[in-house]
Amino acid sequence: MGAAAAWNEIVCGSCRREVCSDSLVDLGRVLALDTDTNCRGVEAEEPCEASDQEKQGAATAINNILSVLTHYSDSTGRLVCGKRFSSPAAGLINSSLNISLGRIKQSFVLIDPHLPNMPIVYASDAFLKLTGYDRHEVLGCNWRFLSGVGTDSSVLNQIQESIQVEQACTVCFLNYRKDESTFWNLLHMSPVRNATGKIAYFVGVQMEEKCKSQGRHGLSPEIWQLSAVGAVKVAVRSLSMGASCSTSSDRFNTL
Repeated sequence: MGAAAAWNEIVCGSCRREVCSDSLVDLGRVLALDTDTNCRGVEAEEPCEASDQEKQGAATAINNILSVLTHYSDSTGRLVCGKRFSSPAAGLINSSLNISLGRIKQSFVLIDPHLPNMPIVYASDAFLKLTGYDRHEVLGCNWRFLSGVGTDSSVLNQIQESIQVEQACTVCFLNYRKDESTFWNLLHMSPVRNATGKIAYFVGVQMEEKCKSQGRHGLSPEIWQLSAVGAVKVAVRSLSMGASCSTSSDRFNTL
């Protein structure tokens, strides 16, 4: 079986019930690079280094596929297995937690304070709509990535300090969208603990300042943001409690 055929079997065989065939077009283009090289008669032992353009094309195709899979999972509630769908940051969120968080409508991100550079490991659809970024462009980024030349560094330091001392904070500061337009971000950052009481994540809930006076569904901005924080905490704690009970049950059954 050729390399292209093998990859088609792996991807199509595992995902055909979860993703429509149109989402594999870019993957086919990547595989065509390998097929085309083999057809030109390159010797197996001859070193063959892909060009920068080919590497960029492959990276773009992979990101497009990951974005399609993520959107499909979020919009349908049907899980895409983590073993088949994994990126450096996206794989850090359990698929069950991903589904639970997808039901929360506010703009928010989850940050893992235990990883180097404290990356974003989850971004809600509302956050993507607010900032103009695609999910694969957000996951793995440091929480400061919306900052720019006009952002007050003292506010960033305040947020950093609140994370270090494991306390919540609320700030309003200038942020930048993908198209470089600016908005005043009313941010509430809060620690999220698991069932054992240890901090698992920090959640950052965003609200554009111009919407502050309007409120949402009759709720004040503070209550609107705290409701999102509460929903995230429930999702994380419920999942960790379930995992703990499952582990205890497994240990009991082995006795």
